[in-house]
This record gives sequence, C-alpha cells and structure tokens, in this order.
Amino acid sequence: MLVAADVYRPAAIDQLNILGKKVGVPVYSEGTDAKPSQIAKNGLKEAKSQKKDVIIVDTAGRLQVDKAMTNELKEVKKAANPTEVPLVVDAMTGQEAAGLVSSFNDEIGITGAILTKLDGDSRGGAALSVKEVSGKPIKFVGQGERVEDLEPFYPDRMAQRILEWEMYSHLLKKHK
Repeated sequence: MLVAADVYRPAAIDQLNILGKKVGVPVYSEGTDAKPSQIAKNGLKEAKSQKKDVIIVDTAGRLQVDKAMTNELKEVKKAANPTEVPLVVDAMTGQEAAGLVSSFNDEIGITGAILTKLDGDSRGGAALSVKEVSGKPIKFVGQGERVEDLEPFYPDRMAQRILEWEMYSHLLKKHK
C-alpha cells in the first residue's frame, strides 16, 4: 500500500493515486489538511486491516533541509517505525546531493538512497558522493523518475561503465 503523506502539493496525492493504479497498489490518503505523522499512523492501521505487508509512506520532497521539515519527518518516522528509510536523490543536483544526503542522514537517519536521473556518465560522481557522505548504500538507480526507470544498483556495473567510457575517450583522443 502507498500512503500519501505529502500534504504540501495536492498534485502529489493525485500523482500517487495514478501510480497506485498503474502498478495495482492501493493508496491511502486523507487529503492535505491532516498532519503527515497522523496520515502515516492511520495508513499503517488501514494497511494492517487489509493485510498488506509492504507499505510505502510518501513524504514531501525538498532540496533543502529546514527545521520544520526535519521535525515533521522525525514525527513520521516515529509514527511509522519503518524498516527502511530511503532518500530519493536527483542525480542532476550534482554536488548538492552530497550535502542533502549528509543532512538527512544526520537528522533523520536513512538506510540508503535511490538515485534518479542518473542518465549521464558525469552523474557517477553523485553516486560516489552519496555513498561517501552517508556510508549508506545506493539501493536503486534510475535514468528517470518513473517506476519503470528504476533498477537495483550494482556498483560494479557503474564502475565498468566509467572504465569503458575512459578507455573509449582515450582512444578517441589518440585517433584525432
């Protein structure tokens, strides 16, 4: 079950409902007037009553960490008591990704990262930064942000792509 706890963007709830229909998963929502921690708590209760064993609580995304958001996420984490706390990171933010991951890990405590928009070789640095600053694994990567764009992350495959690109670049320079 998906739980819609992003109360700041009404479109976020609509997007989660569309995603839920697309992948065949029910979505629990209470609209934008409830507190995210209460939505998480009620969503878990509903999921248990429907005998759902995997629950994803979708919270508001931010590019900057602020005190109010940090407190809200701590409340959601306390209410949901999650097994996993992944942070979704846009690889296009470059070096800012490292700061964001570091802040979230220090304040909230993440178990890993999901790196989206990893469609260029230059974004491999974002992956290295995420792992370096948090010490947590990158669990999934995607060339976009859609479910079908995501795949499990295999560090050896990324390293191989970087090495192949370096070798290819070297050969191109040599034959110019």
